[in-house]
Amino acid sequence: MSLRQTNLDKLDRQPFDVLVVGGGINGAVSAAALAAKGAHVGLIDRGDFAGFTSQQSSNLAWGGIKYLESYEFGLVRKLCTSRNNLLRAFPSSVREIRFFVNLEQGFRFPSWMMYAATLLYWAIGNFFTRSPRWLSKKQIQAEEPVVDTSRSIGGVEYSDCYLHDNDSRFVFRFVRQAMNHGCIAANYVEATEARWDGIYWQVQARDVRSGRTFDITAKAIVNACGPFADAFNKQAGQKTRHQHVFSKGVHLVVDRITPHKRVLTFFADDG
Repeated sequence: MSLRQTNLDKLDRQPFDVLVVGGGINGAVSAAALAAKGAHVGLIDRGDFAGFTSQQSSNLAWGGIKYLESYEFGLVRKLCTSRNNLLRAFPSSVREIRFFVNLEQGFRFPSWMMYAATLLYWAIGNFFTRSPRWLSKKQIQAEEPVVDTSRSIGGVEYSDCYLHDNDSRFVFRFVRQAMNHGCIAANYVEATEARWDGIYWQVQARDVRSGRTFDITAKAIVNACGPFADAFNKQAGQKTRHQHVFSKGVHLVVDRITPHKRVLTFFADDG
């Protein structure tokens, strides 16, 4: 019998302390953390683990430098702390990378202010990465001749981090870690309904492959459904103050245009 089938049978038979619905990065990390603390955890996903948003990432582990503009210093602090923790915990997967920024005439901030922002960003992150640099037009021309500097007012270089490993593989590391601590995990299991009976959550689940339906019993549910979180809340009869507003990012893969292993970064006038 396959491990998946064995886990399906276990999901059907035993009550859990926590059922995590959604096997992306948030669900996988939640399951791993809870299982490591001794909770009896179930983890399900209606597709592959890390099969949706978590395998379409930009692979960045960043500290949120853009939120400095809106004065969200507390958020930047939290993001930088999380970034630093990832770099410490997973040095083979998460690595520091430099961002090389050319600023053009008419940009809404002068170059000295951008440099000051990178210094503040570095300080908020506990000086954990390499220090930022201010770049003159001549330095940009010398270091990155592929960059058009005809309208340049200088630039900056600062550090953030990126996921060197495959993002889906990184997520599955946490799924495996959760299973090593006793988590019962199964993919291609869809939660179709959830109801509270006064003591437990009764979650109606469907094996996507066979079509078989069964119930999963849990004291608590972690909704880690990503963009489908609101829909699952509705299924479970849970009203929330906030709803998700979706944004979309587009990634273009191009040939490498510079031998240097850093990110050439360009800011539009509107942000």
